[in-house]
Amino acid sequence: MITAANAYICVCTYRRPGPLAELLDSLRAQELGALGSVGETGELGERELPRLIVVDNSPEGDAEAQVRAQYPSAHYLHEPRPGIAAARNAAVEAVPSDAEAVLFLDDDERAAPDWLRTMIDCANSSGADTVSGPVITHFGANPPEWLQASGFIRRIDFPTGPWGLRAATNNVLVRAHWFTSAGYRFDEAFSFIGGEDSDLFGRMQAAGARSWWCAEARVEEDLPAERLSPAWMRQRGIRAGHVRATKLIRRAEQDLPTPALRLRIAAEGLGRLGYGVARTTARRVKRAPVRYVDSVYHREGLGMLQAAAGRRYEEYGR
Repeated sequence: MITAANAYICVCTYRRPGPLAELLDSLRAQELGALGSVGETGELGERELPRLIVVDNSPEGDAEAQVRAQYPSAHYLHEPRPGIAAARNAAVEAVPSDAEAVLFLDDDERAAPDWLRTMIDCANSSGADTVSGPVITHFGANPPEWLQASGFIRRIDFPTGPWGLRAATNNVLVRAHWFTSAGYRFDEAFSFIGGEDSDLFGRMQAAGARSWWCAEARVEEDLPAERLSPAWMRQRGIRAGHVRATKLIRRAEQDLPTPALRLRIAAEGLGRLGYGVARTTARRVKRAPVRYVDSVYHREGLGMLQAAAGRRYEEYGR
């Protein structure tokens, strides 16, 4: 049985003091209701707070003072090794052996006041291994017209119930035994490109993990202005190609020699590139706007071709 006392929220942060402050405030404001006591109180008030692990991935550990002041009961860790997968693994290593659940949030999100209670209730009633919830992205008061026409702004949401897609670490609860007993960890080959969460949850699903969607467990985020650009969206597509290529490499590297594996990645990249070009061409012939879902295929293909040629992509490089 999962309760607030045996559920641990893990947050990895890197030089985002403003958004991190909003996240910590939202966790301090959690309404635990019937979940019972978590056994800890913060120095800033009498309310009992959810259990929290914060991993600071900055070289200097510059979030320590903020975390200790704003959320005194948090378990603060400094992981100087760069990379998002290394930081997530440091958080998982800090989870006690008697934990029942591990929850992940990003450091630029805000959790609804009933988020933790809703996630735990859903996990207990469903018995699922992972429970995911929606992330509501805010693009500002007046998003550019090209952004709205692109189809990039879309809410990923489903009715509460069984879910066949992969979870992501921006809003998920995981049964702790996958980490504490089964020994699952994030693959640090993805530390600098991302995709470490889809890789982990893909491996878990292949091992029989059952996933659930909880439409009521909402978190919110604001998309930074610098990401509201066609160039950023192009890079996201190319990054996705590198992530896909890395997954193929990690799963097949012991079965195929390197030249054959590179050819396999290049072949899939060419296929995606051709399909994407065909989709975008068809839209242009019809004089219809080219949507993100049309163009992302050829960008993924480009990313895979780059990976096949030995080029590296580092979204989280330092």
